[in-house]
Parts: sequence; C-alpha cells; structure tokens
Amino acid sequence: MIKSAKMKSKGFTVIELVVIVVIIGILSVFVFIAMNPYKGIRLEAAAKKVAADLQYARNLALSTAGWYGVSFEADPVNTYRVYQTDGATDTPIENPAQLGKDFVVDLHDYYGGVTISGVNIAGGNKVEFHPLGIPYGDKNGVPIATAGIITVGYAGLTRSIEITPNTGRISIP
Repeated sequence: MIKSAKMKSKGFTVIELVVIVVIIGILSVFVFIAMNPYKGIRLEAAAKKVAADLQYARNLALSTAGWYGVSFEADPVNTYRVYQTDGATDTPIENPAQLGKDFVVDLHDYYGGVTISGVNIAGGNKVEFHPLGIPYGDKNGVPIATAGIITVGYAGLTRSIEITPNTGRISIP
C-alpha cells in the first residue's frame, strides 16, 4: 500500500498554532494596558498618603500643643510640605520616614505621575492645625468654615481628600 504523496491537510500545523498564540498574546497585552487596573490603585495610594500626612500634622498639633500645617503646591509642582508655625515663620519639620530630611512630598515622583490637581482650603493652599486640632486657613486667621478639599489626579481619574471644619477630621469621601 503506497500512499499518495498528495495528502489533504485536515488540521493546523504547529507553526500556525504558534503564530495564533503569539497574536493572541500581543492583543492581550494591548487590552491589559488599555484597561490598566493599577491606575486606580496608584491614585488611591496617593490620596491615602496625603490624608495620612494631614492627620500626622494634626496629631502633632494635638500632642505637642503647637501649631502645625501642611502647604500644597498644585500641578505642575505637585508637592506639599509639613511644617511647624508660630504665625510668622513656617519651620519645616523632619520627615519621620527619612530622618535628616525636611518633610516634603513630591506626589508626581513618589507615585509616578499623580498630580495635585486642586487645592481649596478657605480659599488658599494650606491648612494649619490649632493645638486642639481645629483647622485654620492661616494661624492668624479664623477656623475654616467650609470643608477644605485637596484633589489628586492620575490618568483622567481624581480623588478628593476632605478636611472637616471645626473637628479637623480628614477623610477620603
């Protein structure tokens, strides 16, 4: 029994299967990049960092009976700093995570592209905490009357950090 040299193919060759798997893999990478589930995580982490640092400044005011504040520089600078104040001079405090360095955070560098897209604290860009934890727009002024809002953004998404008047409660609604 001699078989014909011309056989009809009834399946896929290994090369065809490999090419299909490679094409599906490349398309999967593009779909994953387009959907990027990590941009929300990055933004949430940055918002939590800002909220934690605001709470740290408030806790310092409460525990030391001093005035502490946080000053924000929105996009394109994207930084904020924590300081102690006497009303005339703002003295940078030491960063507890980086001993020997001032407490200055660059969100854009720290979180790879996250920006401070807006700051509205009593019409200004800083909050100073009274020794009882009450938020002021400025030590020499009056307590904030409406919620202070800091907005951070990344890849078209935004999160807001809110400072409640009178109590100084920090939240991410």
